[in-house]
Amino acid sequence: MKPNPNLDELLCSFMDGELSVRQRTEVQRMAAHDPAVARRLKQLEKSRAMISSLPMAEAPVDMLERIKESLERRTLLQDQPLPARRSAGAWHLAFRQLVSAAAVIALLGVLGVVVYQIVRPVPHGALLPLPDIGKRVSMSEAPRLVPSPVVVADAGFTGRLELRTHSLVHAGASVERAIEDSGLSGRVQPDIVNSRRVYQVVGTRESVNRFVASLSGAWSNFGAATLQMEGPDSAQPVVVESLTPEQAASIVAQNSTEASFEAAKGYAITNYMARNMPGGEIRPLIQDDSGTMTAMIVIPRPKETGPNDSVPASPVPHGKAQVSLTIVLLDAR
Repeated sequence: MKPNPNLDELLCSFMDGELSVRQRTEVQRMAAHDPAVARRLKQLEKSRAMISSLPMAEAPVDMLERIKESLERRTLLQDQPLPARRSAGAWHLAFRQLVSAAAVIALLGVLGVVVYQIVRPVPHGALLPLPDIGKRVSMSEAPRLVPSPVVVADAGFTGRLELRTHSLVHAGASVERAIEDSGLSGRVQPDIVNSRRVYQVVGTRESVNRFVASLSGAWSNFGAATLQMEGPDSAQPVVVESLTPEQAASIVAQNSTEASFEAAKGYAITNYMARNMPGGEIRPLIQDDSGTMTAMIVIPRPKETGPNDSVPASPVPHGKAQVSLTIVLLDAR
């Protein structure tokens, strides 16, 4: 029987008692049914007995080093068998990497073509197609029809000016003198009662403006001045408190009813802010016109960028607009 390393190892483990109960039972069954296994087991037992009977001998000092060198030499000189084939997972991973690389290369190629179409130089001698000048006319060369200005009638305005004073007599004299100086004496209808005096003034913007200018000299005698102005097209009336003579003159001097109404609204806002601002810091910002503060309040609107085809409005001269102003003197005592 040829030596079988696996069988010898199993039999040696059987003799050393290193097998489990089941494995020992299988070895005993093999020895009972196979004469070759039984004969080999007896040979190993005899070899073990003979080796055990030998006297103890010391191993050479360099024996351990020689065993290590032998094992290292065998490991280095032993051929490492390469796998005959790669696993299915490795092939699948390699295929996915190949497909990804091909997709990236194709995308780069398409982008390169697009970029080249954009930046490629124009061939020498090639001419770009020019627009048909004979069939197209630019906006700058086309004749434009300028519409005639639309005349907007100035309807004037109706207002009520309340002036509080501690002396009705002196204040009434100042108002009557201003009315006479402005040439409106023929249109004055005073309404005199115990605690107030009412004057009705009707005239052109120029004459009423002269009246306000004449009255400005005595404006310091009035404790408070309030102007209530009727709005155009049934709009809500606007009330301007703490009115100054400059503001009153600016409202009257406007060229249309809408402009006077907007100026009055602007002054109403600025005067309200001035009264509620602590310390009166806003007073230096208020000028004779209403654009100083209202420009900060009005929301800007987008402007058209095309040609301005709007029809300009031309107001009627000031001399034809009638302003109706009611002056009420109130006793402040």
